[in-house]
Amino acid sequence: MPVDRPVPCLPGVFKHGNPQQRIHLTEKPLALMREVVKIVEPGGLILDPFAGSGTTVLAAVLEGYLAVGIEVSEEYAKLAKERIEAHLRKGDSL
Repeated sequence: MPVDRPVPCLPGVFKHGNPQQRIHLTEKPLALMREVVKIVEPGGLILDPFAGSGTTVLAAVLEGYLAVGIEVSEEYAKLAKERIEAHLRKGDSL
């Protein structure tokens, strides 16, 4: 579900550009979430109970964490799964 209007990403807190190709209204930049997940101890498990487009789960996996995402919307859950699988197929890494 593309968003056709700009939505700021945590203005005044983090300095990251907004995702250009959003699939969720509140999608955060992948680079931002890769920084945020590092709060967790290495090897830890990250839970995102509102997974949306899957950015937090993707960031966690790319940074070497185990991750679980929960999304109530079947549409967004499917999009998140496809997005994460596509990144992993491409071999995205650190």
